Amino acid sequence: MNKCRILIQILSFSFIIPTLIALVPGTQGALNTVAVLATLLPLFIMIKSLWVNIFPLVNLIQEGYKYTKTIINNFGISAFLENEWNRLNIPIVLRIFWSMRVLEQTLYLLTDVDVKNESMFDLIKYLLIKGCDTFTAVLGMTSFVSYFCHYIGAFFQWVLLTDDVDDKSIGTISAVLFYILALQTGLTGLEPEKRFIRLYRNICLLFSALLHYIHNIVNPLLMSLSASHNPSLNRHIRALLVCGFLIIFPIAMLTYLWSNHSISTWLLAVSSFNIEIIIKVLVSLAVYSLFLIDAYRTTFWEQLDDYVYYIKSFGNTVEFCFGIFLFLNGVYIMVFVSGGAVRASMMCIHAYFNIWCDARDGWRVFIKRRTAVKKIESLPEATSEQLAEHDDVCAICYQNMGTAKITKCNHFFHGVCLRKWLYVQDRCPLCHDILYKTESASSPPMHSNQPQEYQNVIDPENS
Repeated sequence: MNKCRILIQILSFSFIIPTLIALVPGTQGALNTVAVLATLLPLFIMIKSLWVNIFPLVNLIQEGYKYTKTIINNFGISAFLENEWNRLNIPIVLRIFWSMRVLEQTLYLLTDVDVKNESMFDLIKYLLIKGCDTFTAVLGMTSFVSYFCHYIGAFFQWVLLTDDVDDKSIGTISAVLFYILALQTGLTGLEPEKRFIRLYRNICLLFSALLHYIHNIVNPLLMSLSASHNPSLNRHIRALLVCGFLIIFPIAMLTYLWSNHSISTWLLAVSSFNIEIIIKVLVSLAVYSLFLIDAYRTTFWEQLDDYVYYIKSFGNTVEFCFGIFLFLNGVYIMVFVSGGAVRASMMCIHAYFNIWCDARDGWRVFIKRRTAVKKIESLPEATSEQLAEHDDVCAICYQNMGTAKITKCNHFFHGVCLRKWLYVQDRCPLCHDILYKTESASSPPMHSNQPQEYQNVIDPENS
């Protein structure tokens, strides 16, 4: 026990030696040599401890490898990384590290006579510049950004009275976005003044991304409130207030930025994000209004699906155009302003997910809808006499039928309901017979109670 205590005292003294030498005048030349020599004893003790405990250390590594392999095989690598991230309290460690750096710089400012006449803005500016001068410092700042963004998301969830677990990822998303922006723009390698300007621009981009996140929370809530005929006026007002904020805040932000900054690639990117969120909110409000109007109608509204499709198609088209614009803006930045592997990688990811995947999915939806429309148009329209004789509701939506389409199997459905059903499958919802196929000459004759006009559609040669 006494040996361990003596050893600890020697180790402590070896770490203090460089500091004590630095306090002695005229020893600056030998300071580097003393610092290296002071590490020899701790290094020797560490090597000896590793050698003595080599077998327990190997067993520990093997157990850790088995544990890691089991977790990854059962839950995936993302779950393992998230678990280890939380177990080691890395965000808290980074926040403490960054706080200590800021506290150190603050104490320096308080003791410096030259900065007493500086304004509060200049002091905060100095602290922010010093707070992101290394990659480790940027990680600490990222942890604080994630912390604040998490509570911003929690605030809007409280306003909207929602508590979706998936919506709590805003802290992680904002942290990843902020750090990628820092790497992409080379934040740590810039001059102090340019670093502050770049940090300010990155924060503006982050706020624009947060607006999109908030819209992702309020949009499904709006749709559920209108489609479910929710009578809670309080929830409707809260959702509409958030939508109003998502329109007013981007407009105010655009007004400020265009009034105080000259046109640049960064300003165009921020403006694109803000205009896009305004259009997305307007589209959500338009669809929400259509659903509310349909909720108070006493008759079935067949054109509702078409109106919703056209409005959403307009919004998706605008979003796709902005995606192409941002990609071209990024190409210009990479070619004429500043390139880099990180920026090129992000552009490739953006081109694949936000341009190629959106175009592919949009084209598939368009083809599927156009095919369904053609199939429905080929079916005969029920006459008023046939509807009166049928005297039943649509088996898909259970609404009265003012108009209807007649299938090959002689079943009546709303045209719009049957069209949406065709998005899923080509079989009748009631008898599961194929809804759309061309009869061959060898096919058995149709039942005599089927309308003659339908037979003409299926077999035009008989007409």
